[in-house]
Amino acid sequence: MGRVLCLFLLAGFSLLHGQQAAKPETAQQEDENLIWKIANFAIFTGGIGYVIWKYAPAFFNARSADIQRAIKEATGLKMDADLRYSEIDRKMADLNSEVAKLRAESQAEMEREYERMKAHTREEIAYIERGALSEIDALRGEGADKLRVHATHQALALAEEQLRERLAASDQKDLVGDFLKLVARGRN
Repeated sequence: MGRVLCLFLLAGFSLLHGQQAAKPETAQQEDENLIWKIANFAIFTGGIGYVIWKYAPAFFNARSADIQRAIKEATGLKMDADLRYSEIDRKMADLNSEVAKLRAESQAEMEREYERMKAHTREEIAYIERGALSEIDALRGEGADKLRVHATHQALALAEEQLRERLAASDQKDLVGDFLKLVARGRN
């Protein structure tokens, strides 16, 4: 504040000196004018000094408070940024272990899936084998049935052929007689 006052005094004196050089008047009038000029300058500088003394501290205090608040906000932001930075550093440090953990989990998952697929394949193979065995049994039974029918046909054909040969060789009258005896026995 003292610097500002000195600055105004120098400016005032330089103005006075410049006006005195421009208007040469009588010495007494010059002295009177000089006293009034000095008084005017003193009142002016006193008023400016009072205004500065009255309002400058509030202005500078408010400005200082704004600066302090901005510094606190910046410090808070810096601390928040440092916290985020340290969190990112921690996550980056844990990144390798996280990647290893994910790899181990995926490997375990792949092994579980492999075992599940292997068990499912075994079940499918067993199902197919059971189906094939059932079909084989069914075909075996069908083959046996066909074989029995064929053997029966062959046996009948052979018996028929043997009967024809006997009938041709023996007398049909004896056969008819035997037949009648059988029929008669059946009635009794």
